[in-house]
Amino acid sequence: MRLELSLASISLLALLAVLLVYDYLTFRGRARHMLALETVAFLAGAWFIAFPATASELAHLAGIGRGVDFLLYPTVIWLVRESLLTRRHRYEQAERVSELVRTIAIERAREIRAD
Repeated sequence: MRLELSLASISLLALLAVLLVYDYLTFRGRARHMLALETVAFLAGAWFIAFPATASELAHLAGIGRGVDFLLYPTVIWLVRESLLTRRHRYEQAERVSELVRTIAIERAREIRAD
């Protein structure tokens, strides 16, 4: 394992640090499990940025040609999954809001009739 720090890798490491600090300050006290997961993911990302040969070694062990592919395949799968889950969540929220609006409209209509 050899530490390889170019200007690009230093910039990426700085970006990871800034994003983590920003999210920590923004979500302080809330979403602790999200921050913990983000920290673990960012530490793993920082490791692969600082030691890029590690990704290549793992890729070869898994039978994948390039280290970047080894990292990108699961990332793309995860992002597609998150996109689908977010879409489903938005749909469910819209259904709940519609039901709430319907209930409020019916209640107000009953109040108007009673007056």
